[in-house]
Amino acid sequence: MRMRGLSLFPACLLFAACATLPVLLPHPPPPEDLLERVSTRLQSIQGLKGLAQVRVSSAEKSFSAQEVLFARRPGFLRIESVGPLGTPQLYVVTDGRELSLYSPAENRYYRGQATASHLFSALPIALEPEEVVGLLLGSLPLIDFELASIRADRKEGLWILNLISKSRGEYQNLWINPHPLQILRAEIHRPGLLRRLTFSDFRQVNNLLFPQRIQLTSFNPRVEISVEYQEVELNPPWGAQDFHLPVPRGATVLPLK
Repeated sequence: MRMRGLSLFPACLLFAACATLPVLLPHPPPPEDLLERVSTRLQSIQGLKGLAQVRVSSAEKSFSAQEVLFARRPGFLRIESVGPLGTPQLYVVTDGRELSLYSPAENRYYRGQATASHLFSALPIALEPEEVVGLLLGSLPLIDFELASIRADRKEGLWILNLISKSRGEYQNLWINPHPLQILRAEIHRPGLLRRLTFSDFRQVNNLLFPQRIQLTSFNPRVEISVEYQEVELNPPWGAQDFHLPVPRGATVLPLK
């Protein structure tokens, strides 16, 4: 299914093309204040409908596909892989509770709980539905931290926000452009896990700045996922069936394992 009627506003801000670096204040703001302002900006985008080129590279599988994407907080997701001739190849739909996958070529319909392990059937990396939705919306889940600090990267003109959870043995670093408070990069470190996110090619869409290119790199094992939007609509109206996938006639229904 190809998206129709989506509007992409002309680019008015492209960070990579900025002639001057953002000017940092002599002293950083309180970390809690910066985090609250960044979180408010992220929450201004609650959902999208879009068309994107998605590239996946891993030891097990590598592919590039055009995808119709519906994403809505907290965990509503619809992915439709489209072949070179516009033929649907795979449907992945979840309302955050139940997950449905349908392969038209096999006429097989799979269903099960919306978990990271079941999403792994369609993605080369274990992510919860909320994490996939956040990624597609140009944001990321923030860890439950106990300590927060800020340092300046005056070479790039960015604040680096460091969040630490000693009880969980994890921490998160966010590289934030002070004007207009956009996260450009992020890293999360957990025992045995390192993931890096980058957001780039920001443009005005529906009066909101939105990254047209998103990349996730996970290490041990190494997996790279990039999303390049070709069409996107932010905070669109939703239909009752947007996150529901009926069983096609004659399809074999199987449980997700």
